[in-house]
Parts: sequence; structure tokens; C-alpha cells
Amino acid sequence: MQGKRYNRIIRIKAVEVEYIAVRFAVDRLLEIARHNPLELKNTFKPQDLQDAWHHLENTYIVRLFAEFETGLRSYWSTLKATLPQTRDLIDGIRARRRIPDEQIANIHRVRQCRNAIVHERDEDAESVTIGMARHYLCKYFSYLPQSW
Repeated sequence: MQGKRYNRIIRIKAVEVEYIAVRFAVDRLLEIARHNPLELKNTFKPQDLQDAWHHLENTYIVRLFAEFETGLRSYWSTLKATLPQTRDLIDGIRARRRIPDEQIANIHRVRQCRNAIVHERDEDAESVTIGMARHYLCKYFSYLPQSW
């Protein structure tokens, strides 16, 4: 029987696979629209597809982090009946599970990138790719117990 840790990692990976599928679909639609704009049947403009393509990775970074945070809150609820802010949640679990500094720095990079996207902040949050984010988030979960 697989535990909750495994299920959370699978959910995060599924978001990345969905991103890849949607990126492929938008790429194909852009190619079709370039050759025959009428193929879009006045549903939307080619620029709408360009905008979707441009924002797609950020959209899926937010989704990845939402899956991650939901898993962290699920685990935290077995330890305490509090609702800490995300930064404190990450650090609180880190203290209990002895997660290395480098891993915490990577998680906070993803969190700050997500915050910059969601809150439209002009801060200099370091961008991360979908692949990097998925790797860092899954790695963090590897430090949690198999079941909770």
C-alpha cells in the first residue's frame, strides 16, 4: 500500500504532465492559426493563444505549489491544530523532519516565485521552471513519513 507521501508526489508529477500536454496543444493550435487563422472560427484571436502560451508556465507553477501546500497542510494537521502561514508551515515541518538548508532554500525559491505570480509583485523573485519546481517540491516530500 502506498502512503500519503507517495500520493502527494504523484499528484505534483501529474500537474507537470498536464502542463506538458497543454503546452503541446497550445503549440499545435498556434501552428494551425499561423497557417489558417480562420481555423479558430472567431472563437478567439491568435494573440489570445500567444498570451496563453506566454502565461502557461506561471499558471502551472501556481498549480504545482497549490498541490504542494495542500499536502503540507494535510501532514501538519496530524501534528498541530494550527493554520500557519505557508512560510512558517514549510519551516515548521523542516524543523521536525530535519530537512537540509539547501532543500529549504529551493522550496522558498518556488514559494517566492509563486507569490510573485499570484500577487503580481514586482519583487525580484527568482524564476523557476516547471521541472525545477516539481523536483524541489517532490524532494521536500521525500523527507516526510510515508504515511500520516
